[in-house]
Amino acid sequence: MSNVATPQISGSYRELLKLFFPILAMTFSNGLFLLVEKLLLARYSIEAMEVAVNAAYASQITQAACIALVMMAQVYVGRWVGAGELHRIGHAIWQLIWFSFLSMLVTVPFNIIYGYFYFRDTAIASNVMPYYYCLVAMNFLFPLAATLSSFYLGQGKTRFVLWATIIAQGIKLIFAYILILGWGKIPAYGLMGGVISTFIAQAGFCIVLFCVFLNKKHSLLYNTHEWKFDLKLFKECIHPGFLRAMNRILSTTCWASIAHLMSSKGGDSLLILSLGGSLSLFLPFLSDAICQAQATIVSNILGAKNYQFLGKAFNSGLVLVLVAVGLMGIPLLFFPEHLLYYLFPTVVLDKATTYIVFFGVWASFAFFTFSFLPISYILAFKDTKFSLFMGFVNWINGFALMYVAIDIVQIEARHFWLVLSIMHATNALCYLLRMRWLQSKLFVQLST
Repeated sequence: MSNVATPQISGSYRELLKLFFPILAMTFSNGLFLLVEKLLLARYSIEAMEVAVNAAYASQITQAACIALVMMAQVYVGRWVGAGELHRIGHAIWQLIWFSFLSMLVTVPFNIIYGYFYFRDTAIASNVMPYYYCLVAMNFLFPLAATLSSFYLGQGKTRFVLWATIIAQGIKLIFAYILILGWGKIPAYGLMGGVISTFIAQAGFCIVLFCVFLNKKHSLLYNTHEWKFDLKLFKECIHPGFLRAMNRILSTTCWASIAHLMSSKGGDSLLILSLGGSLSLFLPFLSDAICQAQATIVSNILGAKNYQFLGKAFNSGLVLVLVAVGLMGIPLLFFPEHLLYYLFPTVVLDKATTYIVFFGVWASFAFFTFSFLPISYILAFKDTKFSLFMGFVNWINGFALMYVAIDIVQIEARHFWLVLSIMHATNALCYLLRMRWLQSKLFVQLST
């Protein structure tokens, strides 16, 4: 089959924005539901919100790992598009669809055992397990959605996924409001209402993307009809993302362990963790959008061997990061009391605590978001060994740091998010230095 000529990307700010805004709409709608669900649960009861936030942290260990693994599809789809090898895409995507289902053989038993020990002897232990087990049972839907989305996003085709995501998240919000708080004769289901709404919308989203994936046009152009499991190709497809998935496991277990240090103390520590956690589950929509858009552009540049545009692409991404961080700083830094009142009307904090908590959340968000700019390059270069290395680094500059701060120094609960920003700052620096090294190595190889 002959290669197909495709438009070349130069890494301009305009090209980045063209990809960024549709992806932003998708990640925003995903993040918005996570935030709104927690806010609705806070109105149902503060304990329900605390349960949901901490259950999300625990369930994300396998969920984030599976998503990280299959999201590598976006990188090699982008490379194949850049190289004009469209016929390779369909069968490879099918291998990751198989992976999404097969992953349950590992994720379910792991999460059951992990959840038992993680929530044991915590203030929320008696209420969290049914909600947590439901999250575990639908884990496969998240890598499946990421796989099918990558088929389109890796080609720079965002409109269809954008509208499918917006509609799915809209359905989630409607069902969440009705089922969490109740409506007319429909009783309030609280935590379980959030689970039911998530399952309905996420399953519907996957079904729609899957049906379009199989249409005649895609079958002819991308060979999406080649559905059979191919062990050799399966290994080739999951291998690039395996070490990145291990990084996510190390990173999320690190964060879950940090959260456990706070949640086990109960009281103000659990409350501050849950307040900031509700926002931190929402705010990564910006970093996710930046990373996905930038990774697609850089992958296309590498696939087309237009290496001279790598620096230009980074500068475009940096401007976007600075704008995003600045805009989010407006409510978090200048109107924290109003933000607390409107988002969590039943929570009362003194003025100093409110300002310190929201400044810490913003600082953590700023460094976390910046780190995803060099991460997008590392993904495009398929530097998976370094991703694994950074997973171990997180336990040194993350858990060890926070353990000293929380259990030994015994910082006040309100300083938690501020100290956490140090971890994100050091991570961002490490990723930036690695990105620079990868680019230097590439140009040295080209010059010899």
